[in-house]
Amino acid sequence: MQLIKFLVPLILLSTPLLFPNPSQIAYLMQVQQPEKSIALYNRYKNELGKHDFEVLQQMALILLEQGARASDQETQLLSIFGSGIASRAASLDVLEAGIKSTHAETQLASIQFLGRMQDDRTDELLVKAMSSEFFQARLEAAMHLASRKHKTSVGQIESLMYRVPPQARFFFPQFFALIGTSDAISILRHLMEDSTAAVRVEALLCAARFGRDDLLPTIRMNITHSNVAEQEAAAFAVGLLKDSSSIPKLKRLYNSSTSNVQISAARSLLILGDPEAKDFLIQQAKACNPFAIVTLADIPEGKEVLATLCNHPDLAIRINAAISLLKQRDPRCRKTIIEILVRDVRDMGFTPQISLGRTMLALKPVFSATQQPTTFFDIQAATLGIRQQLLVELMHLPEEDFLTIAKMIFESEQADLIPTLVSLLESLQTDGAIALLKTKAQQAGMPLIRAYCNLALFRMGKEGPYEAYLKEWLSRNKDGEMIRFRPVVTIDKRMINSPHELTPEDSSRLLIEVYQTLAERQQESSIDILLDAIANGNIKNRYVLAGLLLRTLQ
Repeated sequence: MQLIKFLVPLILLSTPLLFPNPSQIAYLMQVQQPEKSIALYNRYKNELGKHDFEVLQQMALILLEQGARASDQETQLLSIFGSGIASRAASLDVLEAGIKSTHAETQLASIQFLGRMQDDRTDELLVKAMSSEFFQARLEAAMHLASRKHKTSVGQIESLMYRVPPQARFFFPQFFALIGTSDAISILRHLMEDSTAAVRVEALLCAARFGRDDLLPTIRMNITHSNVAEQEAAAFAVGLLKDSSSIPKLKRLYNSSTSNVQISAARSLLILGDPEAKDFLIQQAKACNPFAIVTLADIPEGKEVLATLCNHPDLAIRINAAISLLKQRDPRCRKTIIEILVRDVRDMGFTPQISLGRTMLALKPVFSATQQPTTFFDIQAATLGIRQQLLVELMHLPEEDFLTIAKMIFESEQADLIPTLVSLLESLQTDGAIALLKTKAQQAGMPLIRAYCNLALFRMGKEGPYEAYLKEWLSRNKDGEMIRFRPVVTIDKRMINSPHELTPEDSSRLLIEVYQTLAERQQESSIDILLDAIANGNIKNRYVLAGLLLRTLQ
């Protein structure tokens, strides 16, 4: 029997190749000879007269499984990303291999992609990920199980919580508030009385953000606690839950010696209809309190103060005022927003300045951001997320202002913002946006910008040589371009609403998007382009291309 198993592949390969068969094609892919496998498949396709989707799917899955089981971490990540693009139940074996990896980043990426897929097996794999040797991977799995309200999520997450040091329990209130079942809320209530102040504060905030007004009696008690962080959090919570019975307690907090507590109480009183609170917050902003400046983003009467502060000599005040003014859709923020978006010799980045009670967040500028260590906080990742979000919010300004800023970003060649900017111009679909894309699609000396603009115009269906340009660009870049990723941002290092997925770098993202756009046409030529790139392009790229091939076959 063993001899037969050994001889079968030899027999397949020694069979006359006048009529290639699927078994030979799959075997060559299995023994890591994709060039020969694809060459044989092309002969098979020509004999058949059409593509065989079943054979193509088998070839792509073999490639992805090989990548996921490779010892090299970069290859693992590429395979995981390819499986995520494919988003098929058939690729779950690859993601399962990813959560068994010895590399924490590979496990995190696998869990993030599993979280996007919905079926019983993904639930099983997320539960399995709760046994990871990496704490961050367990937290990531816990988040997805909680969001699905999985039947075992409360027990799994509670068990993990009691295995970490008490000071690390502040990660967990969000999970129980998200689950929202009676047993989960019982644990959340218990965490409001935890021995660690940071845990109590996080439990108060999570209860409010998830609308748990049934916990108001416990929240009200914290307003009078001596700990100023709890006072601030409780004051914020009763306002968010619109608890008018707490107004007398909130007014007493005006006498607090801590400005954060005063501002939190004033903000809640404003929500509950107290007009005096508005005047207090405006006065605090005039006094250059950064948290009051941030709070004015929701107060229309504060626009003039913010516009004045946009010209303040202190950079931190200027930046926070401009961001608050942008949220009010006032174009007077434009000058300072440009200062944030367009990098200069200062290499400016941002770190979060968070109030003690974690209810307010202002930004603190940091210079030489690319030289800063990422041990405790990834300044570069956070800064990029902030700049991208500001760019999105700029679309709410008058079109003339948005296009002016867009031209400045193009001219300064801010490569990290180009994918987001071009995507926004594409979605705008106005004559001005289309004209700008057409101009930049032809501009010499800016290859990344030119390629992105051609891609956008092609996706928009505009007449022009855009498809031919993209195919020619692929033929020039398939050999040398290697897909690379930005570091995965873990839960404890994320800023609010910041991206936390496996994200390609700018040039890598372009390569993927060009292939993906062509693949989504689901034409025979698209499949041929992908197969040629797998066989003859950079070997590191073939795993992502395999995922795109699977997506094309859907």
